[in-house]
Amino acid sequence: MSFTLDAEGLKLQEKALAVGRELQEDGARWDAANLAPYREVCDRMREAGLLGLTMPEEYGGQGGKALDYVIAVSSILRASQTWIGPEPLFCTSGPGVSMVLLGNEAVRKKYLPQLVRGDMGAAIALTEPDHGSDLTYLESTAVLDGDAYIVNGSKAFITGSGVNELYATFVRVDGIPGPKGIAALVIEADSPGVSSTDGPEFVGDRGIPHGDVHFDNVRVPAENLIVGAGQFGWLMSAFNMERLHNSALCLGLAEAAYDEAVAFCKSRHSFGRPIIEFQSVYHSLADMWVKLEAQRMLAYRAGATARDGRFPDAHDVTVAKLHGSKMMVDVTMASLELHGGYGVTLDYPIQRIHRDAISSVVAGGAPAVLRNSVASMIFPDHKFPQTRS
Repeated sequence: MSFTLDAEGLKLQEKALAVGRELQEDGARWDAANLAPYREVCDRMREAGLLGLTMPEEYGGQGGKALDYVIAVSSILRASQTWIGPEPLFCTSGPGVSMVLLGNEAVRKKYLPQLVRGDMGAAIALTEPDHGSDLTYLESTAVLDGDAYIVNGSKAFITGSGVNELYATFVRVDGIPGPKGIAALVIEADSPGVSSTDGPEFVGDRGIPHGDVHFDNVRVPAENLIVGAGQFGWLMSAFNMERLHNSALCLGLAEAAYDEAVAFCKSRHSFGRPIIEFQSVYHSLADMWVKLEAQRMLAYRAGATARDGRFPDAHDVTVAKLHGSKMMVDVTMASLELHGGYGVTLDYPIQRIHRDAISSVVAGGAPAVLRNSVASMIFPDHKFPQTRS
């Protein structure tokens, strides 16, 4: 299988790099203020033709594949050096939108056109205050009451809380225990009983809230049920778009760190020559490059093998996310070290890139949980604890 980009892939990559460069100078300001103009960024991505990449054309999407998504997200991040750059792609082609795509036709017609245009954004509401990695022990509930579900519960660390208009919300239906009781509903953020509060302040991934969302007797139309109880596997197939996004994010952040390291090592002189000519330095750069190439192959494969071009294979995307989580921290830290004392000053972007990297490690699945999943896939004849998700 070749992962050399064809003409269309190269065209998409250049388009994404170009719009990313336009945002590069904004990243430091958004990080310092912990506030970014999401709608403005979304408008830029719309103008560049990068919204709704993987969504069907009948709903206004571009009909692209998951590999297109990986190329665009990683390229925007590489050039912009801020995780906020590709966030509108996440909200218009990512897991929340993929979950809506699994819903009935009424839900698709109601929400997808607005989502793919960027008029609405969809956040995943999954993690709870007491349940992060254990996805099957959710306490948020949905009880059918006539033509609506009554939803109660709280979610935590929800990226885009208070910003997005929709929450693709995981709930336990009618008290059914275990994974068989997990379903998902589309809940409008302005529904009576929905509220959001600021979460803790992050050291990285700053600019858009990662807050808490609360549901207090929220009445949700029954037609907004995306996937009902007993179909947890289908839900996770859409959720895997989050892991694909994070695999691309790992690649893009590490590429940005590598670019900064190369530029610094070419311009920084010591003992009468650029430090890139010292063996310890170019060996470090070579190691970084090899790790980047490995992640590129894994992320591209996860995109290329996605079912229907939209639902990533669980094995491929889990491996890509697991490798990427460690790779991006290693590469960004190596870049910071090559910057010497300048690496920990606010004048150089590498410290921000590294902070974004360490803040993104657990997003879409903590490494320990992903290792459980990989082990259960490669050793199917053995039973391992804590591999339900």
